[in-house]
Amino acid sequence: MLDFKVVSAIFRKDMRVYLGNPTGYVFITLFIVVAQAVLILREEFFARGLADLATLNEWMSVILMIFVPALTMNAWADERRSGTDELLLTLPVRDGEVVLGKYLGILGMLTLSLLLTTIGQLSVLSVLGDPDKGLMFSTIAGYWLVGALFAAIGLMASMLTSNTTVAFILGVVGCLMLVLAGTLPWASGLVGVVLCTLVVMLVWYAARGTADWMGLVAAGSAALLGLLWLSRGIAMVTEQGEEAAAPSADGAVESSIGDRFSELFGSLSVTEHFTSFGEGVIRMGDVLYFAGGTALLLYLCAFLLGRRSW
Repeated sequence: MLDFKVVSAIFRKDMRVYLGNPTGYVFITLFIVVAQAVLILREEFFARGLADLATLNEWMSVILMIFVPALTMNAWADERRSGTDELLLTLPVRDGEVVLGKYLGILGMLTLSLLLTTIGQLSVLSVLGDPDKGLMFSTIAGYWLVGALFAAIGLMASMLTSNTTVAFILGVVGCLMLVLAGTLPWASGLVGVVLCTLVVMLVWYAARGTADWMGLVAAGSAALLGLLWLSRGIAMVTEQGEEAAAPSADGAVESSIGDRFSELFGSLSVTEHFTSFGEGVIRMGDVLYFAGGTALLLYLCAFLLGRRSW
């Protein structure tokens, strides 16, 4: 069982770090300004004549994709560089408690930023019209869930390096994959190749307890998965010719393995799972997507932390 006194202590420590220097306030200010600008400084906002956040919805994932990794890049990278992580890991605490405490510190800053942003948005929308409170609640809840998932990605990225710039880039790339998934077939296929390769690398590391030969294993896995994905084009051009896109007897269009590969990982799209929140509908499947993805990433963080502390 986790000791929530330890989790709370780590959470409070990180919140003091964020709010104890100007960087935290700069982050909050920039987040509010960018979100407000994207919402109201667009022609569509006034042309629609509705007091809602629809003009912000299509860009919020991109905004969070950049801002959340900027918040998480120092979570572990800075401590590893300064050596304070060694002190933390020698304390009688569980890996899960450390990870959860640091994650809640990040989530606390994100929640505070979203709360202040929401107050500003509600103020503007209330002056211009009568915003639907239920729609506003579901939309903000969607923003928070997207940010929570991205925070877990950023925390994991920060654990992989002691360089804050590299941690930021890795976090942005990780979030970008989920933003791109489902937008285009090639993007979904590429996301699938990358994620499956990462899973193979983690399994290799878990089984052997060392990173030796991991690069070769990753390259081989990526090559095989790439061929599987590209079999979509090969099947259409070299094997089936014009019949590849022909409908079957029951009227359905047959698809290759590559097509199914792209469709499978296209279902991981953050945008697709957020859409219902922006429409005022909270679906259990979408909530489970965000909660399950976050829990899985935090578990992987605890696993990697445990491996490093042995």
